[in-house]
Amino acid sequence: MKTPIPNQLKYKRVEAELRQLVMTLPVGSKLPAERDLAISYDCNFLTVRKSLKQLVDDGTIVRRIGSGTFVARKSNEPNSPSGTDKHIGVLVVQESNAYANRLIQAIAHAGLEQHVHLRSSWIRDFSDQSLRVVEQLKSDGCVAVTLPWFPHQKIDEVRKFVLRSPLPISLPMPIPGLEKNSFVESGAFGGNSPIEDLCQYYLGLGHKRLAFIGPDTTNDVFLQKVLTSFVCFTSRENLPSPSGLVSPGAPAMDKLAERWKSFRGDLAILSYDDEHAIRFMTAMHKIGLNAPDDYAIIGYNDTEASRYSDPPLSSVRQNFDYIGEWLLKSALGLSKNRICQSSKDPKLQLLVRNTCGGMDHLDTLKTFQLPTIDLILDSKGLPEPVISEEDEEEPALSSTP
Repeated sequence: MKTPIPNQLKYKRVEAELRQLVMTLPVGSKLPAERDLAISYDCNFLTVRKSLKQLVDDGTIVRRIGSGTFVARKSNEPNSPSGTDKHIGVLVVQESNAYANRLIQAIAHAGLEQHVHLRSSWIRDFSDQSLRVVEQLKSDGCVAVTLPWFPHQKIDEVRKFVLRSPLPISLPMPIPGLEKNSFVESGAFGGNSPIEDLCQYYLGLGHKRLAFIGPDTTNDVFLQKVLTSFVCFTSRENLPSPSGLVSPGAPAMDKLAERWKSFRGDLAILSYDDEHAIRFMTAMHKIGLNAPDDYAIIGYNDTEASRYSDPPLSSVRQNFDYIGEWLLKSALGLSKNRICQSSKDPKLQLLVRNTCGGMDHLDTLKTFQLPTIDLILDSKGLPEPVISEEDEEEPALSSTP
């Protein structure tokens, strides 16, 4: 979440954030919903609506009833510095997901804070056509490019793309042979893996059968780290640990739900991301099983869908602002032939909503000490930290006898 904005002319600050976001998104991109923007900018949704109106009035964005708000053209707001070394390109993969959109929004905020002029372009894949897109960004004055997200199964294509690119490219993860392009050092990437803490969380709530669901792919670096942590923990604790790696589409997830329905009442699931978690919840609902009564489940990335699923999905939130800041720092460093990387992973947050069972054990949650995760109660869309008993202040003495 962004640093709270002072009340005075708050909508002007939000307008500046929105103009920067528009500059970061390609024409035709859909903006997040007003309420989600309000959460990001820590303000009332009416403030967001007032700020958006300024962009509608000057033709920067267009509202389509029933569809949403879209980028119509680049903002004319003069937010670009005079020096050309502060122009960075942003490559947006057309199949980007909700996680990628959160990262792009964070990059827009970081660009505003660092006075970096951002210029974005769509790419369909990592072909010669996309290399020509980078060449055009170079002609437009960009000195480097950031690629905030790409499908992990295309890691080999991305490697070849980066090596052939006419501009240096900062990446969201280390790729073998391109470690210097990552915003984070290889040794630190995934260093704050929340898997063991999430497993401890489930054990603390009394669960004894832990499971993992994710994509059926062999070249996803993040998936490999997560699965390794999961298997190591469950092996040490001598726990049953079924894993379900599924292909896209409903049939594969429906089969997994059928296999796991016998674990009803004794199943606590960690998901690779919110998408797989919600797909599993949908599959279980088809056979009459629901969270948290029949199973517990935690997603990852705190996407918009997690907040509005039924019931709301408990999810791990990353520090998107931190990642966006370092993606830009990395790109600027690469433009000067320097390596600029984060040496640590920021602490994560578990948003305790309805699906993980924590709401029924609030006193127990106060006793948890998890090194990589802060617990945040989010039962009504108003996240509050879980305060341990030793951290609570002494109650004020009442003046009433």
